Amino acid sequence: MKRSIIIVLAALFLAGCAANYDLSGRIGELPKVDNPSESGKVVVVRTSNPIGFIVNYTIVLDLWDLFYIKSGEYTEFLVPPGDHSIAVKCYAGIPYGWQIDSTKFVASAGAVNYFKVRPNLSPCARIIPVSADEANALLRSSKFIDLSKPASSN
Repeated sequence: MKRSIIIVLAALFLAGCAANYDLSGRIGELPKVDNPSESGKVVVVRTSNPIGFIVNYTIVLDLWDLFYIKSGEYTEFLVPPGDHSIAVKCYAGIPYGWQIDSTKFVASAGAVNYFKVRPNLSPCARIIPVSADEANALLRSSKFIDLSKPASSN
């Protein structure tokens, strides 16, 4: 009986995630950048992984939801110089609820901050700063998400 309940709960969780799987792209406004030449760039790549494959993750910058990202996708956007926080958020189901993993970084003019999002065996995912070499290796096998489109067109 206990096993049947676990299977039913897992199926309901996966069905809810699957209904949301087609979503990727911008859901909120990108950071306001007055002068692109004085801005930093952020590149986020989500590894392609069978763990958490059907779960969309939300990328959050400075407490603002920016976009959904699916397994095997990446994107980039400009940020104003200074201190920032970037996070990955997902709904991990009952009893975990919403889970967030975040890290801080400093953006500076012309610099690129690379982040890898990967599923975690705990209920959600991790967002990890990575080197340009590691990010570029992941980008070659990833699909680009165009964030220039307004949130309503995704």
